[in-house]
Amino acid sequence: MGRSTDPRYLAVDTLNKLESSGEFLKDLLDAQLQKSSLSRLDQGLFTELVMGTVRMKRSLDYVLAQFSKRPLAKIHPALLNVLRIGVYQLLYLDRIPPSAAVNEAVKLARAFGHEGTAKFANGVLRQVLRGRDSLVYPSLEEHPAEHLGLKYSYPDWIVEHWLDRWGVEETAALCRALNEPPQLQIRVNTLKASPAEVRAHLEDRGASVEPGRYLPEIFTVEPAHLAVADPWLDQGMFYIQDESSALAAHALQVEPGQTVYDLCSAPGGKTTHLAQLMQDQGRILAFDVSPRRLALVEENARRLGISSIATAVGDATQDLQLPPAPRVLVDAPCSGLGTMGHRPDIRWRKRAEEIKDLVEIQKGILHQAAGYVDGQGLLLYTTCTLTSWENEEVAHWFLAEHPEFRGEPFPEGFPGCGPEPWLKTLLPHRHGGDGFFLALFRKVKF
Repeated sequence: MGRSTDPRYLAVDTLNKLESSGEFLKDLLDAQLQKSSLSRLDQGLFTELVMGTVRMKRSLDYVLAQFSKRPLAKIHPALLNVLRIGVYQLLYLDRIPPSAAVNEAVKLARAFGHEGTAKFANGVLRQVLRGRDSLVYPSLEEHPAEHLGLKYSYPDWIVEHWLDRWGVEETAALCRALNEPPQLQIRVNTLKASPAEVRAHLEDRGASVEPGRYLPEIFTVEPAHLAVADPWLDQGMFYIQDESSALAAHALQVEPGQTVYDLCSAPGGKTTHLAQLMQDQGRILAFDVSPRRLALVEENARRLGISSIATAVGDATQDLQLPPAPRVLVDAPCSGLGTMGHRPDIRWRKRAEEIKDLVEIQKGILHQAAGYVDGQGLLLYTTCTLTSWENEEVAHWFLAEHPEFRGEPFPEGFPGCGPEPWLKTLLPHRHGGDGFFLALFRKVKF
């Protein structure tokens, strides 16, 4: 097997590049898949090995440290990634025989090193194989954050924050849910096709298509590649979007003919969904600070056959001098922790200290947004993260700073949990999909 057709070799190579380049995992995965000669089956294994190893890195290193006589800091980075991939297969991939996982890792250690590194890898992995059923973690009762962080592979600061919010059982369930391989969900573009037509089309091509939990235009599709590679995607019959994200457009309760401002619109999932719910009648003004990212909104609108969206480059923390409108969406820049299921590298990229800067940006955008809402209009604030600092605390700050608004209860039956009817948090283990937050405000004084 050549290197361009060896999913394990390419997985190690991708992990090495991730650590040395600082690029985002998704970009590296896409680039590797495009230039490789992997079969469809091996593409799946390659993706699983990379995503899973990144996701479980802290747990894998904890296990390796128990069985390696050499400190992990003194192991060459490429060899360490070989060992991580080997341990990941031994602990989490039941379909791969343990002997195959060890033997393939030994070959990789030789390819990325020499005979000595191959022998070292063989010894460590066989030790892990013998001892994997007797792994010991810190006490859950005495050290809950350390226990959950090591067992489920999260930084302590994330686990500690969730423990303060939700307690041990809820936090453990959330950690497990965000470690599950993500499912692909699509949003049917009802401007071009009905949900029944799209479902029948994908099922005719061998896909398993299940309805979303809450929205009739959402489907979960397995295997994912049958939707990603389907020509109907390019023709705009459907759009890849998580159901949690899709709920935002429904929460804003738009109507045909309205004017809507989407202040942080790229790449356009929520923007185009709003247009769809408005039957492409009215006007949506979509802003983003990045011209490159704004071009994605334009591209998605063209593909979906939408004409009601106009784009404009603009920094939403500054006054955009917009006349009042009945609906305003602030899908704010955030830490993105709710998307860790399909973006596992986020947990290692974000730091608690960075949240303060994000909160200031979020507050700045909301402060400007307040001036764009007309009398009795709605303002929706959303994030795809799960920290109270960016979510509930920002929402309460907004009401304290802007008494002309009040919290507006969500429509009856709207999913999510929260201490008040105008705040909704979608948790993966309770509601499926990504973690997501929504706060709805109505302007009552003008």
